Amino acid sequence: MAESNSGGSATPWLAFLVGIVVVALLVVGFYAFGGAQPQRTAELNINTPQIETPKVNPPDLPDVNPPAVQPPASNPAPASSGQ
Repeated sequence: MAESNSGGSATPWLAFLVGIVVVALLVVGFYAFGGAQPQRTAELNINTPQIETPKVNPPDLPDVNPPAVQPPASNPAPASSGQ
């Protein structure tokens, strides 16, 4: 036996309307509880004592550059005569 699909059933329309109502409730709920509230910021105030660090003098380091050394004078040795 073949079924007749020429129906006048109201079930699809009822499901469509219920779906619209559910989506509308979700949008209203999101707007009321999530999206409409301004963001809140927290302020944190911490008071700590000021700690003064002692002044430390840098250590005395040896001189890195050695003193300049002059090359020996280039005086030619007197020629000795072998006679």
